[in-house]
Amino acid sequence: MQFNTYTVAGARIAVWLVNHPAVEAAALAAELHRRDVHGAPPTAAEAAALRPWAARLREVFEATAVEDKARLTDALLVAADCRPRLVSHGGGKPFHFHYAPVETGLAARVRALTAAGLGHVVDAGAGARLRACDRPGCGVAFIDTSRNGRRRFCSVRCANQVNVASHRQRRRAAQLPGDVRTQ
Repeated sequence: MQFNTYTVAGARIAVWLVNHPAVEAAALAAELHRRDVHGAPPTAAEAAALRPWAARLREVFEATAVEDKARLTDALLVAADCRPRLVSHGGGKPFHFHYAPVETGLAARVRALTAAGLGHVVDAGAGARLRACDRPGCGVAFIDTSRNGRRRFCSVRCANQVNVASHRQRRRAAQLPGDVRTQ
């Protein structure tokens, strides 16, 4: 599934925040730069201010029903005081959305951007694609961009671990006591 690169940037940053809950300033700066979010590098205090937000974002990925994902995302939009504005940075550059005023602090802008990014995914009818890995003990958040939208695991490695464990469990259950294959 294809998403608009600008509107999904907030959702990708949300995934990153959920998967990096300690939120260190240098790593956050690199992720924001990678997603074309410009501005002064985040301070340690700004990064620390996003840690509770990362926990709230995780709730969206762990919710199973699309209605719950939508409700949680809507609550994030309200909590972030998301106020979309059309902005051009001059020089003939095209207009695009900013979800919080440029003058606000970085943490407030990231909260608004991530809430809006998740909102765009839900609005596109793809809320069910915001997921957490199904492998017990993993919990990595991801956006399922597969064609059929049925991806359950964050990686092939997690999928293989679950499938091998299931195969071994089925083999053990199928073996009868005294089976020559087990002796």
